Amino acid sequence: MKKLYITLCFIAVAVALTAQQWNITLDHEGFGGWITEGCCTDNNETIFVGVWDTEAFVVKVDEHGNYTEKHFPVEDGSSKLWDIISIDDGRYFLVGVSKTNNNEYLWVLVIDDELNIVKEHFYEKEEGYSVSDSEFYNAKAVIDDDGTIVACVGVRMPFIYPETYRTRAVFMRFNMDCERLNSVFISPDAYGNLFYDTNFWLTSIMNAPNDDILVIGPGSGNCQSILRFDSDFNLIKYKHIIEPTLIWPANDAHSDYWIDNNNILLVSCFNDPDIHNKAMLVFGKTSLNDGTIYDNIWINKTDTLNYTVDNHSMCYANDTTIYLASCARLGSWTGPYALEIYLVTKNLEILGSKYFYDEIGYWPTTAIATKDDGIVAVSTSISERTYIKKLLREDFNPIPCSVSEVPKEKIKAAAFPNPTKSEINIDISEISTIDSDVRFRIFNADGRICLDRIINGMGNLLTVDVSSLPDGTYTFQIVKGNKNIISDKFIKE
Repeated sequence: MKKLYITLCFIAVAVALTAQQWNITLDHEGFGGWITEGCCTDNNETIFVGVWDTEAFVVKVDEHGNYTEKHFPVEDGSSKLWDIISIDDGRYFLVGVSKTNNNEYLWVLVIDDELNIVKEHFYEKEEGYSVSDSEFYNAKAVIDDDGTIVACVGVRMPFIYPETYRTRAVFMRFNMDCERLNSVFISPDAYGNLFYDTNFWLTSIMNAPNDDILVIGPGSGNCQSILRFDSDFNLIKYKHIIEPTLIWPANDAHSDYWIDNNNILLVSCFNDPDIHNKAMLVFGKTSLNDGTIYDNIWINKTDTLNYTVDNHSMCYANDTTIYLASCARLGSWTGPYALEIYLVTKNLEILGSKYFYDEIGYWPTTAIATKDDGIVAVSTSISERTYIKKLLREDFNPIPCSVSEVPKEKIKAAAFPNPTKSEINIDISEISTIDSDVRFRIFNADGRICLDRIINGMGNLLTVDVSSLPDGTYTFQIVKGNKNIISDKFIKE
C-alpha cells in the first residue's frame, strides 16, 4: 500500500489590484514548478494542480486573490497531478501519477473544498502497456452526462528505433469514488496501424452533444488531429487539422466550445517547419467531418510579426467572451517569451488583447474562464517562478464601433479627426453593402492586431472609440471577404 504525506504549506495574500483583479507569484526556493490544469468553482474560486520539484500540489485562490497551497509528497518517491474537474457538492476529481520504490501508479483522487483527500485509488499498468521503460505521461479528464468520469491517459512507450518513444492512449472510466469501471488501451496497431506513429499528447478532451468523446492533440509527426470515440471508446473518426490556405501542419490545438454535433471552435498554431520566425495563430470554426478550419481569423500575420507562437489555451465564458492565451517567442525559438491573451467572440471577432513581457519571460501553461467572465492565466518563467494573473473583461478595453448615416458635407476626410484623442470617424460611403463579410481591423506599429470587428448596420460613417488605445500610430483596414477595400493610418494621442 502506498503512503502519501500531505503538507498544508501556507495561506498568503496576492498583490491585489482590485477586489477582483490580482497577481500571484509562487516561488519555492528555486525548485522548478509547473501548473498543468485548473478549474473554476461555483463561488468563483479557482483551483490549480501541478508539480513542484517532486511533489504534486494544489493551489486554491479565492476571488480576492488569497490562496491556499497544499503539497502531496510521497515517501521515497514522487508525485504529479495533471488535471482537475469539478464533480459535485464542492468536490473535485484529480488524476495524476505517483512513483515509489521503482513502482509507478496512475493516481486518481477526490478532494473536498478544503483540499482534503476524500477518496483515492492507485492503479498499476495493465497488459499491453506495462512493458519495460513505459511510464504514465499525461492525462485529461471530463465528466460524462451519466456522472462518470472519462480520462484519456497518455503512456510513454519505447518505439522501434533506439532511444525513441511514442505516447500511446488508454481510455478509462471512473465513478466518483475513484473506482475504475473499464479501461481500453489504444494499441499501436489498432485500426490497421492507424496509430503506429502517433503521439497522444493531449490538449483537449470534450463531451460531444451525442455522448461521444472528442480528443484533440494526438497526431503523426508534427500534425495535430481530432479523434472522435463513442462511449465505449471505439474510434469513429480520425482527422488531421487543416487550414486550407496554409501548407504548414497544425500544432498545439485547443477547443472549449461545441457549435453543434459536427463543428467546434478551435485555436491552433501553424508554424513553418523550415522558417522558425514564421507563425500563425488561427482561431475558427472547425469541421469534425474533415478537420478543416473552414471559417477563421488569422490573429498573427507572418508578414508583419517576427516571432513564433505556441502553448495555447482557449476558455469560453459566453458567446461574446472567449479568451485565447498563447506564448510568443519574440524573435527566435530561444525567446524571450511573452504571454499574449486575446478577447474574441463566437462570431470570430477580436475585441481586445493584453501582452505581458519582461526580462524574466512568461511561458503560459493554462488558462480558465471565471464566473464573472474574467480569465485566470497561469505562466512560468526561466527563473522557475509561477505567475497566476486574474484579469477582467473590461481590462481588455473592448473597442466599440457603430455605423450611422450622416449628410455628405459632414464627412471631412477619409478618416477624421486625425490625430485623435477619443473617436475616429471613417468614410465608408464607397462600400455598397454591409454584411457579415465586411470587417474593420486595427493594427499597431509593430503589426499586432488590436481589433477585428464585423461591421453591422447601414450608413456612410463608421465611428470607432479608440480612447483606450495607447498613444501611437495605427493602421486600419476595411476588408470584404479577401479584398482590402479601405486602408489608411491614424494617430492616437
